[in-house]
Amino acid sequence: MNRFDRTFWSRVWSLVLLYWRSAQRRYGIKLLAGVAVLAGVGLAIGAYATYLSRDITDALIGKHLSEFYRVMLLAAGAAAVGMLARVFQEYLGGLLYIEWREWLTDYFVDQGFAHRAFYRMGLSGKVDNPDQRISDDLSSFVEATETFTITLVFSIAGVVTYFAIIWSISSAMALFLIAYATVGTYFSAVIGRRLVGLNYYQERFQADFRFGLVHVRNNLEPIFIYGGERHETDQLHHRFTKVVSNFKQLILWKRNLGFFTESYGDLARLIPFWFLAAGYVAGRLQFGQVAQAAAAFASLHAALSIVVTSFPMLANYANVVVRLSEFLEEAEAASTFETGGRQMIEITEAPQVGVEHLTVLTPGGDKTLIRDLSVDVSGLEPLLVQGPSGTGKTSLMRALAGIWRKGGGRVNRPALSDVMFLPQRPYLVLGSLRSQLTYPRAPEASDQQLREILDAVNLSDLPERFGGLDVEMHWADVLSPGEQQRLAFARLLLNHPRYAFLDEATSALDAPNEQLMYELLRRKRIRFMSSGHRPTLLKFHRNILQLSAQQTWKLERSSEFEALTSAA
Repeated sequence: MNRFDRTFWSRVWSLVLLYWRSAQRRYGIKLLAGVAVLAGVGLAIGAYATYLSRDITDALIGKHLSEFYRVMLLAAGAAAVGMLARVFQEYLGGLLYIEWREWLTDYFVDQGFAHRAFYRMGLSGKVDNPDQRISDDLSSFVEATETFTITLVFSIAGVVTYFAIIWSISSAMALFLIAYATVGTYFSAVIGRRLVGLNYYQERFQADFRFGLVHVRNNLEPIFIYGGERHETDQLHHRFTKVVSNFKQLILWKRNLGFFTESYGDLARLIPFWFLAAGYVAGRLQFGQVAQAAAAFASLHAALSIVVTSFPMLANYANVVVRLSEFLEEAEAASTFETGGRQMIEITEAPQVGVEHLTVLTPGGDKTLIRDLSVDVSGLEPLLVQGPSGTGKTSLMRALAGIWRKGGGRVNRPALSDVMFLPQRPYLVLGSLRSQLTYPRAPEASDQQLREILDAVNLSDLPERFGGLDVEMHWADVLSPGEQQRLAFARLLLNHPRYAFLDEATSALDAPNEQLMYELLRRKRIRFMSSGHRPTLLKFHRNILQLSAQQTWKLERSSEFEALTSAA
């Protein structure tokens, strides 16, 4: 993390090639070519300006007014061309930035969802704040890479151009500047190396603090109900203390680097006059040549000192490269795990639901939750999974969903398009009430159909309460837990899968509404399997799978279900 070593440059190259090897690169190449041409024009104008500076100075010293006006007209024309080149270079550079960033953002989002990499990142904790890496780090990477590339290429061109100008005036000064810039670059790298790691942790601590604030915002009601204000304040203070402490270290090392870079730059302004004063006094040089050399020297010094002046930015760039590479490496690890890692539960598409010799481990693989479970779920429907907390009820449901792969054995189930999972805390999408119902793949439905579905789950008042089906709100904040669970059942009924897996999906409902939800599943002929603690669930399930803290399991018949069906 603290070195610009081979691994770092390999990561940079890999990230850059993602876009520039893609099918969409053609438009980017055109934009890059335009930026390069305009930057070249700017470089040529800059070199030409040193000659104009010489001629203007000589005309003034010689009191040649007509020559002065002629050169000033040329300078005005050059300035106009340079202005147009800079403006259009910035415009095309902006287009290139947003084109490149858009493609990379789509790519990273796709990688996050592929093989459930986002979920794996949350479990492993190896990649903190993946949202920030996509929203902020990608933007910084594209902007910095574009800027550094253009700057580096034309710094090299500038070195050649201005070195030739200075060499024609003083070869000794030209050689001295090369040595001066080399020494400056070396000491900047040595002094500023610590900034790379500090920038990395600054981004991490900032993101952790922001996450803490979002967590508080999303849980204000339970915080105030528990009286947890002091605890949350302490937690936020603890997170922000890390931000402050690391920032103090960061500015300390920036100060140390600043002592060197500022001195380095100030001394460089004196070098042309030191080398050329004797030649001017002796009459070997005109004062215009001194002015030209000073201007060319400043440009050459800037080109040679790109690493010195940009080191704080380079340190932050290194941090961004590491964070983005970690994201892709974890996404690749998720892909490898899904397609053949060790201790992996096999998922097989089959007409019926069942598990064979299923063993479920914790994410770290250090504890067994369920051992050697073999049941034909379809032959036991409706099946209820029960057991003490921590015995793996939710983990079993996640294994059936295919998002919990740590363990062994096989899960047989239909394709995901034929099944639907309802967790205890329903997922409410960003969008309208209509989008809540149709998520994730429901067929087109009329307003009347949507209202009938809402009425079926005792939520007929929602459209009127919130202004219609297409009003967008933060639904997790305005609906009670029970309303959210009933809305999830409405979504289930509209999507109408063959199978439903319900993980504590009625925990916030009263007994009448809970019974209504299960009756609706029967009427719609949706086969289901549930997990939960509530004794009221027994009457809706024919069989019970009891899990124990010793990783054992057993099947039982539900006498309440038998009594209910016999009475019916």
